[in-house]
Amino acid sequence: MPTLRSTHRTFCALLVVLVTPLRDANPPPVHLTAEQDHQRILELLHITALRRGPDGDPKSPNAANFDESKVSPYLKLPDPLLLNDGQKVTTEQLWWSQRRPEIVEEFDREIYGRVPKNTPNVHWAVLSTTPEEIGGVTVITKKLAGHADNSSYPLINVDIQLTLTTPTKANGPVPVMMEFGLSPEVLEAIKKRMSEAQRATFFGSGPTWQQQVLAMGWGYAVLIPTTVQADNGAGLTDGIIGLANKGQPRKLDDWGALRAWAWGASRALDYFETDKAVDAKQVGIEGLSRYGKAALVTMAYDPRFAVGFIGSSGEGGAKILRRNFGEQVENIASSAEYYWMAGNFLKYAGPLTPNDLPVDSHELIALCAPRPVFISSGSQQVEGGWVDAKGMFLGAVGAGSVYKFFGKKDLGTTEFPPMGTALIDGDIAFRQHSGGHTNGPNWPTFLTFASRYIKGPAVAGLPDTLEVALTFDDLPVHGPLPAGMTRVDVANCIIRALQAAHAPPTYGFVNAKGLQQEPASAPVLQLWRAAGFPLANHTFSHMDLNTNSVESFEQDLVANEQTLKESMGREDWHWLRYPYLHEGDTPEKHRAVSNFLSEHGYKVAQVTISFGDYAYNAPYARCLAKNDQQGIEQLRRSYMEGASDSLQQSRAMSNALFARNIKHVMLLHIGGFETLMLPHLLDLLKERGFTLIPLSEAESDPAYSMHPDLPANWGGTFLEQFVRARHLSVSEDSDAHLTQLDSVCR
Repeated sequence: MPTLRSTHRTFCALLVVLVTPLRDANPPPVHLTAEQDHQRILELLHITALRRGPDGDPKSPNAANFDESKVSPYLKLPDPLLLNDGQKVTTEQLWWSQRRPEIVEEFDREIYGRVPKNTPNVHWAVLSTTPEEIGGVTVITKKLAGHADNSSYPLINVDIQLTLTTPTKANGPVPVMMEFGLSPEVLEAIKKRMSEAQRATFFGSGPTWQQQVLAMGWGYAVLIPTTVQADNGAGLTDGIIGLANKGQPRKLDDWGALRAWAWGASRALDYFETDKAVDAKQVGIEGLSRYGKAALVTMAYDPRFAVGFIGSSGEGGAKILRRNFGEQVENIASSAEYYWMAGNFLKYAGPLTPNDLPVDSHELIALCAPRPVFISSGSQQVEGGWVDAKGMFLGAVGAGSVYKFFGKKDLGTTEFPPMGTALIDGDIAFRQHSGGHTNGPNWPTFLTFASRYIKGPAVAGLPDTLEVALTFDDLPVHGPLPAGMTRVDVANCIIRALQAAHAPPTYGFVNAKGLQQEPASAPVLQLWRAAGFPLANHTFSHMDLNTNSVESFEQDLVANEQTLKESMGREDWHWLRYPYLHEGDTPEKHRAVSNFLSEHGYKVAQVTISFGDYAYNAPYARCLAKNDQQGIEQLRRSYMEGASDSLQQSRAMSNALFARNIKHVMLLHIGGFETLMLPHLLDLLKERGFTLIPLSEAESDPAYSMHPDLPANWGGTFLEQFVRARHLSVSEDSDAHLTQLDSVCR
């Protein structure tokens, strides 16, 4: 008969047997250093060592190649429209059913790794909802956490951090641009380590990208990718990769961090599909550097994303992997970066070479087709050649055949464009800005490109206040004077009208040559300054940039500065109004002068409202000389109709372009007819609900940080240029009211 003690021992033994499998079901995560895990993969691949990658330091004896003349020819790139069996892709059905899956399989197996079929569901929770104002736009910011279901392996917890900001008064769901971003804490730490100049270079001194997006009537989101998966090799048994593998090391074709970050972006889009404030069919993805790689992977793998902004993504992103310029496959395969990719990728750094890769970056971009993609880079001189701007350009070129296959437009060229040239007429876009490792300078161009595809609500609910800055060109001399009237009389009348309307300080743009032509006009500048109104540059001789050389234009601009210094003293006069609103008839001329202005501290005084008020001065002088009151009345009606139409057209263009009324700038001239009509124009503005504001306040609107990047002929108002750049059908301001002026009072 068993004793009590023996029974107890039997029970304990049975308990051990029963409990041990439960313990084994959730073994603790395996923690390896990046070097240990890297070595483990090499052993799985039966590789003893990898080729060393080049150094980024140009002084190193193992420096990377940054000389285009030393780029080695590589074997022909794989044809994205050729099936593995050699058959040509001839139909869209063949692409979607056979060729695209073939390309995806090769990227999965050899480059980025496979996403497991058992990835956990993500449950989103709104942690806080904060009303705030950003760039003058009232918004709601939601702080969200996406908890990955870890019931199958509770030892690893994944909570994805996401913020979403949308306009509060939007007339329906809004498009959203989502960035792979840094946490506020990391950003603040980076800012503290930077000098003021470095901060200005990296973050920009104008409106932030968030303000620019809101100015379009869109929303924005920031996903913190490191809350999905750590940005290091030691974290591969944690995060979402570790959770899916229950804490065990990866297999050779398991996903790496880039694919995991893309998976996280897709889960954020899952949430957007449930949020009534978001138009989930119009969500874009953006990232810089390693996050630029992740943004491209996201676009390639998830067809729900509408547009991609791929910044300085380099090797493993948009750059041709086979090209020996800047960062190389060997660098990515090293223990410092291997975790971005599948384990199989390492074999292409030894014994295989990049030329043995079954796919290359052009096919990753091709997987985005037919959706629009914008490839961005900084300059080699400032950013450095590590990311290889031309290599990324060539990746975009190589994807062009697939875009054309879908009836879309490619880059339109195979020649690497000059710095600052925007290739945005196609559905693949490219621009290399003159700055460093940042997307900042390319945000305006990207938004111009993206706005061809992304459309917000008809009324975006952004502040619909009507504000306008009045500006006067051609001080001190403009147009013919009526008999008995002096330039001083003109200035006094205009100043009194502005003061009666309680106008803020109003800029006058000076052509100092007028002082030589009419010395008696000198008091005009003194009167303007005595009224508290500032002066700025309109070039010395009212020079037309389109018909003159860059050198002549720059010399003429500088020749005007002495007069401004004498008149303005210590106050700022560094605004330029281009004569005739001509900003250059060629890309080279436009870029050269823009760079000159930036180097000399100038801001361009844009114009949104112009109705040809200058054209009335000559007929007015004729009518007064003839005492033709009927002719004068005809001029008055035409002037007011032109002004009224211009206000209406400018508002229509502003809403079509930005889904709101931006802060406007009106162009006027210091002419004889203005002395008669300015009080009536000011009354019209008041009747239409316009508030007068200073030029600096008007041009602080985020819209003005954008530029249209026209292929040629930068001319007309700011709004007219954007209408042309975006190929909109909105009618521009009509000059029909000016056609009859030449015959009045003849």
